Amino acid sequence: MAAINYIGRVLDREKQAPISGAKVSMNLPGSSVVIYSDLEGIYKFQVPFDDRNVLEGEITIEAKGYKTYSSFIRLLPDDRDIGDIRLVYPHNVSPRNVSPHNVQPHAQEVENQDNLLPIIAAIMVVLALIVAAVTLPPPQETPPLETPDNLINLQQVLPLSVNSVYEGLTLSIFS
Repeated sequence: MAAINYIGRVLDREKQAPISGAKVSMNLPGSSVVIYSDLEGIYKFQVPFDDRNVLEGEITIEAKGYKTYSSFIRLLPDDRDIGDIRLVYPHNVSPRNVSPHNVQPHAQEVENQDNLLPIIAAIMVVLALIVAAVTLPPPQETPPLETPDNLINLQQVLPLSVNSVYEGLTLSIFS
């Protein structure tokens, strides 16, 4: 039984920065491994490989301030690079985190669904504009405005007193 060395890296999905001290747990048939990522987000582990061509199991990654990542993993004896696993903050729940050759198709399908949100939002805006255009009445042609014979100079001070304003209001209210 030969031992094969594997390597991977843990990154922050938003910043693309390495995450150090992330706990990486590998649960494989016949063995479990727990390791931590280094300052560059890199983790390395060794797996005993027997006559099988593939080892299948589960990988779980935990890091403070990030959503716990858990996924199916398939280890091949000749492909020793697990790739980048990108962790997300708890408010962001999409599992687009591992290189394609190690992920189940389900995780890639979810990634594609996440990309649909901006497209759906754009379609909704276009539909709202179409509905508004169809339901609003057509613009009416307005006749040209007539110019009054006597123009008011708005910059001129008006000779108003408090009494004249009060009298004007009482006359308009009570008449």
